[in-house]
Amino acid sequence: MVALLPIPINIRNIPQTQLDEQRRANEEVLNEVLRWVLQPLTRKHTRNAESRYYNVLSGDGNFRRCTPVLAATLADCEEYSHLHHLERHVWFLCECLINELGDYNAPDEQHPQRDHNLYRTLSDAYTKEAAAELSSRHVHKGFNVFRHIPCIMSNLLKPDLLHTMQIGMLDHLQKWIFHFLKMHGRLDKYNAICSSVPAYHDLTPKNKSYEEVSQWNGKEMKENSQYLLGVVTQSLRGRSPSQHPIFNCAIECKQAFLEFYLYARY
Repeated sequence: MVALLPIPINIRNIPQTQLDEQRRANEEVLNEVLRWVLQPLTRKHTRNAESRYYNVLSGDGNFRRCTPVLAATLADCEEYSHLHHLERHVWFLCECLINELGDYNAPDEQHPQRDHNLYRTLSDAYTKEAAAELSSRHVHKGFNVFRHIPCIMSNLLKPDLLHTMQIGMLDHLQKWIFHFLKMHGRLDKYNAICSSVPAYHDLTPKNKSYEEVSQWNGKEMKENSQYLLGVVTQSLRGRSPSQHPIFNCAIECKQAFLEFYLYARY
């Protein structure tokens, strides 16, 4: 599942009080959207073993009992501050002081990781001491959905587009498509359509078929992702009734992955 969070418009030339009020409203909207998206992963909805599992349709057509987990996050530093309900210009991985950002610390002097379980406990205490403790850690009080998810946020993967996606998963997808088309006798049609894709903006025309290229780089994979779904779909046209289900599954698989990749690029 990929969630595209709402992005508020830029606000200019308004009084400071109105600007502060709008920023608070934007944070509330963001928190409510995150609460709705991540609700199945929170402790409140995973109190017993059975409630953690869902019937999920797998690629082979079978349903499996799966439990969803938060696997990765993708945002820049300022966005992480908003997502984790932290003050601006603080590091979201550990409780490093603002005036120490960029300084080298010896291994035995490392700052502790941010403990969202502790922040939840302090925020729910509603005492002056708890509020002062949160302030000393540069954390805002109030509800934050990441404090209710049973995982360590700083340990989650931060996908790297080049190595993880472009020359990693996209390369794997391309190889899978190659063997799939070859098995069904559609490879020549695929190569012919690929070579006919015209140059447009950052797209360069292809003068070699897939198997003639010994190694694809990240830029080529990035360009290929822009028209791959259309080319594969056209290559699978004119199918027989027996090929219809498997071809549709292959197209849906590529569509889902490419949507995830394009959202990650955004």
